[in-house]
Amino acid sequence: MKSIKQTTTIEQAAKILSDKNKIALFAHTNPDGDTIGASISLKLALEKIGKTVNVFCDSKLDGRISCFDETRTVSQAFNGKYDLLVAVDCGDIFRVGEFSQEYFDFGETMTIDHHGGEFFSKYNCLKPYASTCQIVYEIIKESGIEIDGKLATYLYMGLCTDTGNFAHNNTDGECFDMAGNLFRCGADIEKVYRTFFRDTTLSETKLQARVVSRIRSYYDGQMFLIYVTKADLDEFGLDPSITSGIVSYAIDIDTAKVGVCICEFAKNDYKVSMRGKNCSVRDICAEFGGGGHLYAAGCKISGFLEDVIEKIVRAVGYSI
Repeated sequence: MKSIKQTTTIEQAAKILSDKNKIALFAHTNPDGDTIGASISLKLALEKIGKTVNVFCDSKLDGRISCFDETRTVSQAFNGKYDLLVAVDCGDIFRVGEFSQEYFDFGETMTIDHHGGEFFSKYNCLKPYASTCQIVYEIIKESGIEIDGKLATYLYMGLCTDTGNFAHNNTDGECFDMAGNLFRCGADIEKVYRTFFRDTTLSETKLQARVVSRIRSYYDGQMFLIYVTKADLDEFGLDPSITSGIVSYAIDIDTAKVGVCICEFAKNDYKVSMRGKNCSVRDICAEFGGGGHLYAAGCKISGFLEDVIEKIVRAVGYSI
């Protein structure tokens, strides 16, 4: 019989983690800076108090994320015996990806997440914060673990990326307070900023130029859509993960209420990223089995490109 699921406070989460000796952390599929930053920082912190901790993710890490040394310890193959499994930054069990069945079958599980999602673990430490790294930060402080420069950098990674470098409307005073503390602890804020918001390769720049040149406008300029085909990626030798920021070209147009980027990661299979300005794109993505934040969400859709575009345009039309 499965254990009864319960709400877990920061204090309770810290105690549960400190009571376990071997812990597996799961970053969500198609990982971003927050899930990796939160997972690695929690791993580093728990190792400081003698715990054995491994991080797993069923997807290849984004090239930007992988330039941080500790991300090399993230494994795509789940193995070993553990006392506790932890889903980090996962709004539902399906975000655990290929490991979801192993996770579901395990008795001792914990969710640490900021999306306000489902109770799918035995312990559920859910907070409506801007990033999951903020929850991990509070757990680390509650545990009395010292935050050094390396640990601070990974916490800053999640905080910075999930707030759009403190530009999204989820940014509040608590975000700036935490950022200041992490800076004083030695976080490499310049590396995080350049890696996620500035640096690019020549191939990526050429791809961006192509897809922006064919941007489509709908509803009198209230919606803009960009698409990337597998042929585009193959031509420039790029992985689908590098397209995560391209959607900004669509939503940054002054009249846009909704910006969409469609990326073909396999033949006729598309990853859709949406951004909104005072328009809930989470609800739109939910129609296609996706989810995310109110103004930043995603989903996956299969079909022929023009059919997929038509479905998305129609769904957006009901919301703007």
